Amino acid sequence: MDFLIFLECVTQYTKSDIDKGKTPLDVYTLCAIIRESFCISYTIRKNNNLYLYIETDHLFIKIEGKSVRYLGSDERSQALLLLRAIMKIETNENYNDREWIKSTPGIYIKKLPSSEFILENINGNFNDNRIFITDISKEKVKQNVKYGENIDENSSDCYLFSFSQESITFLKFIQKVNEECSLKNIDLSKIRGIENKILYINFLDDHRNY
Repeated sequence: MDFLIFLECVTQYTKSDIDKGKTPLDVYTLCAIIRESFCISYTIRKNNNLYLYIETDHLFIKIEGKSVRYLGSDERSQALLLLRAIMKIETNENYNDREWIKSTPGIYIKKLPSSEFILENINGNFNDNRIFITDISKEKVKQNVKYGENIDENSSDCYLFSFSQESITFLKFIQKVNEECSLKNIDLSKIRGIENKILYINFLDDHRNY
């Protein structure tokens, strides 16, 4: 299960901010998203991957459930791992935008020329069974998009969410996805908060595989 989150920006913060309990609200929400994507009881969801695209800096962060380490269920752990990844690319003077930079085990970051390069950087494989699912309203989607209510048992699902449904980058990406792959819209509008949507999707997936 893959989750792709679009963010316009991430508020700058330091380790001192986290230690003092002054976590920015958007970072706090991001931590909740990371937690719901991976943390379950005392283990990690190995089959999940989380991708974060930060629009203002064109930063693309990948967290792989099968190889991530040092990820605790607490906000401090998640915020510091995220901060370390962002700082890793900002302090790398010899950065090559064709390669992922490993921050910590299972967490990678790279800078993309634009959002058009996101598709080729998600697991590197696309086929007819890959379905992207977004809860964006019908009014926002201009192209032909299939609508459904359930997770397709025969597909490999990737869920798209944006902090801002007005994001031009997000809407352009949806259009590009629909041109190259299959796009299905599942209405999750009654569930508030991206982290709660992810929690619900994981719940459905757990019962699908039970």
